[in-house]
Amino acid sequence: MCINILTWNIKVGQNKDGGYPVSKTGNLDRIADLIKDSKTSIVCLQEVDAYTLRSGIKTHQAAYIANRLTLTTGKVWNYKYIVSKNMNPGYYGNAILSCYPMTTALKIHLPKVNSKEDRSFLLTNVHTDDFSIYIGTFHLGLQGDQFFQAQQIKNVLNNNCYFDKRIILGGDLNTPEGSVAYHIMLNQGFPMIDVGPVGVCTLNCYNNSDNPKIDFLFLRGLSTYNLRSEVLPVDISDHRPVMLYQF
Repeated sequence: MCINILTWNIKVGQNKDGGYPVSKTGNLDRIADLIKDSKTSIVCLQEVDAYTLRSGIKTHQAAYIANRLTLTTGKVWNYKYIVSKNMNPGYYGNAILSCYPMTTALKIHLPKVNSKEDRSFLLTNVHTDDFSIYIGTFHLGLQGDQFFQAQQIKNVLNNNCYFDKRIILGGDLNTPEGSVAYHIMLNQGFPMIDVGPVGVCTLNCYNNSDNPKIDFLFLRGLSTYNLRSEVLPVDISDHRPVMLYQF
């Protein structure tokens, strides 16, 4: 196995304070450059806009980042996208990018229960040079919806017989280590391992480094030998990226 994977809530290309750079694609360029410089091969992104007024009516953010990576790395980058919310015009959702071929395996709508927004889960099958692996990304809700939505993800994966597959799930749980939703992701249906670093801030870390980790990489079916993870000290959005790589 030789795979580097990163998960990142990119806050629709906004700055950490919620504004945009002078060019609304400026932070997308910075995100793509960090992906390239970190030698990442698979990326899970949350809070990704496509053709919205706020982020640029002509910009599909996942496509933009994939295209820039194709230009700067010399490899063809692909993306898959899932809609969480219709923005009228455009969409808001999650994406998976990879320099390997990939196909969509599952798209799961995660309806709101207590909070104001529907959320989503995307699962792809990525075909590396040596093996295939299922990569999923999620962005869960607030006000207790994390519990219901985490249950839905694990139940669908279990019911569709992904319990014996190689899987890495990366995303924004919107709740910390030790929470009910966190334990559901680890234990319900089939066991997974949290391979992100323990107790390291990922949200608003520029204000308080003691803030919790709410962005995770969960793994099953793969050896953890020679794997290392870290939260990258980058404050482009209000979340910091979490990276898993082989050393």
